[in-house]
Amino acid sequence: MGRWCQTVARGHSAGESLPIPTPPSVQCVPKATCPSSRPRLLWQTPTTQTLPSTTMETQFPVSEGKVDPYRSCGFSYEQDPTLRDPEGVARRWPWMVSVRANGTHICAGTIIASQWVLTVAHCLIRCDVIYSVRVGSPWIDQMTQTASDVPVLQVIMHSRYRAQRFWSWVGQANDIGLLKLKQELKYSNYVRPICLPGTDYVLKDHSRCTVTGWGLSKADGMWPQFRTIQEKEVIILNNKECDNFYHNFTKIPTLVRIIKSQMMCAEDTHREKFCYELTGEPLVCSMEGTWYLVGLVSWGAGCQKSEAPPIYLQVSSYQHWIWDCLNGQALALPAPSRTLLLALPLPLSLLAAL
Repeated sequence: MGRWCQTVARGHSAGESLPIPTPPSVQCVPKATCPSSRPRLLWQTPTTQTLPSTTMETQFPVSEGKVDPYRSCGFSYEQDPTLRDPEGVARRWPWMVSVRANGTHICAGTIIASQWVLTVAHCLIRCDVIYSVRVGSPWIDQMTQTASDVPVLQVIMHSRYRAQRFWSWVGQANDIGLLKLKQELKYSNYVRPICLPGTDYVLKDHSRCTVTGWGLSKADGMWPQFRTIQEKEVIILNNKECDNFYHNFTKIPTLVRIIKSQMMCAEDTHREKFCYELTGEPLVCSMEGTWYLVGLVSWGAGCQKSEAPPIYLQVSSYQHWIWDCLNGQALALPAPSRTLLLALPLPLSLLAAL
């Protein structure tokens, strides 16, 4: 049946598992090679170095003021980091998505292809709701000329995700889900996909990356949910040190591994200003002008426990799962990395030359 895919068709509750494929375009296949008559990949130099030295080959330059249809992913159309106005922030993070249940924002999502959004599974377990996404807008509660609401056709959750765990909130594994949209997105300066890293993509400890999103909703008069997209720099921490910290913090026996290899840990300061611990915000890193999605905010001790760092799902650990579930949307790239660029359709003449 594939690599642990669980699908939920639109109109069914998220707790109900349906046979795959439903429809065939979301079939899970046993291998990562998923040829399609509608390819969406642009070739990228495989990564054999650690992440800070990764390079991307850009074959088509971007003309000033125009969207290059061949610049596939990870390109921000707002290069000035000092601009803080909502429109500028929306251009800086064009892959940001508001995942909505019955029209209300519940979590953040990230565009990885013209019809696919990646988010965390714990945001997709609600029953009897209609899911949709809002793209192209920095605002959480209003539409703009650049924004659109797109209904979700299908929800796919990792079949090994378990909402209920013995240790409550600690160690939430396989917290990943995909949303297939009812229609393809029209790319613009405000709507673009981000690049996914290869399976050998490695972040060095103490690398600096960015978390973006709207944060948690208001609770007890604290941790307000922002109306516009926020951004925050964080520092990647060593997983072993983070695991030791959480054992001391939770008093869970050391025989139980808390921070697994599919997770990431990042130091976060001033959390009273922007708390985002449970809402699927993307952790993105920039290499030579190209942005990569390296993590999704998954779980943590809570905003009031500022000494406990939030934990992220490590996207590179689930590359094969993503490839398998996006049947017809992914092609195998040269070994060893198969670095993934899910973007606009390319002419077949270009693909033949890859």
